Amino acid sequence: MKLSPDSTFPLIVLMTCAELFTFVTAHSTNIPQGKQGLQMLYQDMSVLLKLVSQERDRNEMTDFEQSLTSLPLLNYRTEDLKSLEVSSTLGQLYSGIKSFKFHLDWIHQNQEEMGLDYLQTNKLDDRIQIITQLALKQIGTAPSELVYPSLSPLNTAWNLYQANVEILDKLYFFCNWYIRALRVLKHRQQ
Repeated sequence: MKLSPDSTFPLIVLMTCAELFTFVTAHSTNIPQGKQGLQMLYQDMSVLLKLVSQERDRNEMTDFEQSLTSLPLLNYRTEDLKSLEVSSTLGQLYSGIKSFKFHLDWIHQNQEEMGLDYLQTNKLDDRIQIITQLALKQIGTAPSELVYPSLSPLNTAWNLYQANVEILDKLYFFCNWYIRALRVLKHRQQ
């Protein structure tokens, strides 16, 4: 099924709503809070980092201009780890991981339209969904509704490849930072 460029954004919104319904109706009472919840979040972020690393290794990284300005920015320094607060860090983790999920859904949709394999995108997507639920449980209430940008359709396999590589590259550094942050937060709660 070939979709017009005008139908891309509504389809992504519809997919997000379906996942939100699944999340709201799922039984998440087994997710612990506090230090144990941070430990689970840390472990799941480590698994995500491993998946992203494997996927990055599969893709030959080439030098090209990165153009996805809608991805979360990481402007953190090592000394910022000293002043982390649980609620703000988890809120930033939640909104950042939701943004990556939005972008991966966009990649997935374009892979499907081009008839390409998207098994790896699904693995990343599944892990991100788990992390989203864990982070939300730790926060307690969902942050204000996130606003997502309109993303252009990817017209060629090369454009799709470039966008995928850029998302994986930034997700790799995002995971690295938040694994370090979660480790610090866990140790503070001992």
